[in-house]
Amino acid sequence: MLVLSFLFFVGAAIFGLVGSYRVDVLRTDLANANAARDAAEHRETEFKTREAAVAGAEAKIAEAENKATQAQTELLKLQNEKAELESKLDALQKQVGEAGPTASPSQNPSIASKPQQQTTSGPSVQIAQQPVEEATPSPSPQQKRRKIAPRKAPEAASTSEIASYASAKAYATFTPLPKYPAKERSDSVTGIGVCLVSVDPASGRVTTASMEQSTGDSTLDKSAVNAFRKWRFQPGTVSKVRIPIEFNMTGASH
Repeated sequence: MLVLSFLFFVGAAIFGLVGSYRVDVLRTDLANANAARDAAEHRETEFKTREAAVAGAEAKIAEAENKATQAQTELLKLQNEKAELESKLDALQKQVGEAGPTASPSQNPSIASKPQQQTTSGPSVQIAQQPVEEATPSPSPQQKRRKIAPRKAPEAASTSEIASYASAKAYATFTPLPKYPAKERSDSVTGIGVCLVSVDPASGRVTTASMEQSTGDSTLDKSAVNAFRKWRFQPGTVSKVRIPIEFNMTGASH
């Protein structure tokens, strides 16, 4: 009887130890499972965060593409407008060329308006009335013979030699004056010079411009050259023109 009781207690103790071991193993497995679950949730959160960042980047890319498309559209529109303006300008130049040098002031409003400008005081830029003596070469024998020989048409006389401004201004269709630089104007810098321009006979556009005689100031020379490069003449009238220019502080009309 005592032996049976002892065996019973021993078996119960062994069973209790085995059960406790199994409980510890289950608890360990449960803790591992919870840790794995937490890690998975953390990874899922990171994945969602990255997805949100990618979505934001894609939205920015799409917005940039839309802006680029709009910019291209505006650029094409500006190019079309530029082409239209150039076509209108060419058509206007052709109309001016067809009008001929004998057009009266009433037929050309831009020419008619020039004599109506009032004389102003202060710094001004004007085309000199007389050529500068230092820049004016003596007449060549060929020029003297040309004056004696009969002339068929005014246009034919100015396309093979350097024309003076007095004889070429009748063929000029666009003559912007040089700008008086602010620093030179404030410092009362003046000067008189001569600019020589080359003209494309086919289009009447100035191809090159250079100072044949300097005004004495490089900034004034640059302003004059930049302005005379924009001049336009009737096609087939002149090839080279000598233009005197004067920067003064007394004021003048043009």
